[in-house]
Amino acid sequence: MFARMAAVSVVLAVGVSAGQAPAPAPVDVAKLEISTPSTIRDLDIKGVRGVPTRMAWSPDDKWIYVRISTFDRWSNESIRHVLVEVGDTGTETLTDEPSWLPRYWNTKSAMASPVVPSWRIKVDVRQETVRTANVPREGNIGQNTGDPNAGLDEVVKNAALSSQRASIQNYLLNGQVVAAAVNGQIVPGRSYAWATAGLPLMAFVNEKGRLIVMNRDGRTREVKGPKKPALPAWSESGRRLAWVQEGGGGYSIRAVEVR
Repeated sequence: MFARMAAVSVVLAVGVSAGQAPAPAPVDVAKLEISTPSTIRDLDIKGVRGVPTRMAWSPDDKWIYVRISTFDRWSNESIRHVLVEVGDTGTETLTDEPSWLPRYWNTKSAMASPVVPSWRIKVDVRQETVRTANVPREGNIGQNTGDPNAGLDEVVKNAALSSQRASIQNYLLNGQVVAAAVNGQIVPGRSYAWATAGLPLMAFVNEKGRLIVMNRDGRTREVKGPKKPALPAWSESGRRLAWVQEGGGGYSIRAVEVR
């Protein structure tokens, strides 16, 4: 009897702790079936100088929420809340964000995978001398390099002719940069998204503006088709990956099926 109890104790010691689910096996990204991108909806924000700054799927995969932000010259933000029906033509303008958004956004933008907690983003901060025209996403270097009353073209031109000491912040996962900022703070979740539904996967926009899917072993695969993608977001079921795409003077929500 004692021998049998000892054997059970050894299994518990080297196996999965009581009440803790085993980590899922890595997904082979090379074997994923990724469909051709399709447009879910063109965002009708003509006449409004708005920029999509947050996107999320509803728990039933039937709706996509988009937050559209407008900033004045003092960086004050005005927000519009839009709910888009997936697979139909329904669109709703909300007075506030949906109740399910905080949980979804906290999961997709976390520092660790919701499926494999040990798979974590590392933060790298360093100082470099850079040309002010070379600004990764989220950066605001060169913002005050010109006359505050000057047009954007003049500010950019002046920035291109100068350089300065900059604070570089990178989020690294398996050695890949999944988010970056220069002289500013990264907004978690804008350029990357953890998958849920038991899938140990990450989607992110790399420094070349390509949409990439990564597994927990660090193996990657580019999603073919997206141009200027932003705000990648996995559906709750893990069956679809959506993003906001800029083009033609506006924005659209596009997605692929992933199996």
